[in-house]
Amino acid sequence: MSQPIYIIVNPHCHQGHGWKRWQLIKDEILNRLPGTKEIVTDKKEDIESFLKTLTTQEAIVISAGGDGGVHYLVNAVLKTKIADKIIIGAIGLGSSNDFLKPFKTYIRKIPVRIDIGSPWKYQDIGKANFIDENNKPGEKYFIINSSFGATAEGNWNFNNPGSILRWLKKYYASLAITYTGISTILSFKNKICTLNYNGETRVLPVSNINIIKKPFVSGSLHYQQNILPNDGQLGLNICTGMNKKELLKTMFDLEKGKFILGEKKISTFIKYFSLLSDSPVVFECDCETEKVTRVDISILPKAIRILKA
Repeated sequence: MSQPIYIIVNPHCHQGHGWKRWQLIKDEILNRLPGTKEIVTDKKEDIESFLKTLTTQEAIVISAGGDGGVHYLVNAVLKTKIADKIIIGAIGLGSSNDFLKPFKTYIRKIPVRIDIGSPWKYQDIGKANFIDENNKPGEKYFIINSSFGATAEGNWNFNNPGSILRWLKKYYASLAITYTGISTILSFKNKICTLNYNGETRVLPVSNINIIKKPFVSGSLHYQQNILPNDGQLGLNICTGMNKKELLKTMFDLEKGKFILGEKKISTFIKYFSLLSDSPVVFECDCETEKVTRVDISILPKAIRILKA
């Protein structure tokens, strides 16, 4: 490939450890990708402003950070309407790096997707239109997954840590994820919501909903659902009416990739999904969270191009 290459580095990901990881591999990355330009920022506005300068040329843009960095890059590419000119890669400096799973290529134990010598491939994207807790409309895109219920609230807590979790995130990322999951479930309460998918409307006490484009949810939690990068659909997995013990068992099962269907579990494939709630619920989108009262989710087939690992 002869396109210019840019790496957008988030210096604050993984409680600042991401920057240290970047310094360890920076020289090797730049040797593999000669002529690459480095951009250091954690602000989505900076990413959008930079991408607007690329409207007349095709380029490779690599996110060096966590899943949030990939999320911001994908959203900026689609909002600036230059997906036909950008090829996306990633360097996993974050705590979970779900976008890069299953990990295939490493540089000094850091997972990467920077193979510029192989053909790129298309990737589907999830699109979410929502009404937030202040009754304002919004729009987001996701490349990994989105969620409601326990997973979403766990991400909210992970993004807004207390002193114990902040310390765990800095030194023990996997333990921090498990700690967050357990502590969230122990205080979690089901929420009555109206769901619409596959032509059905259902009013359910929502315990957890994962809408996936990649089967990896967080840390070691994952589904065995056969979802592919560009198959034009999303995986929907619902837990309904569960008590705390059942939710904890579901979490521990998902660490092994098990999601055993029953009267409280639903698993299917969708092209459209909506959720309506009388009061605000947490909505998670590629690890980024906010509170909403309504969300409409659809699939954008082959919306972006990504590098191979």
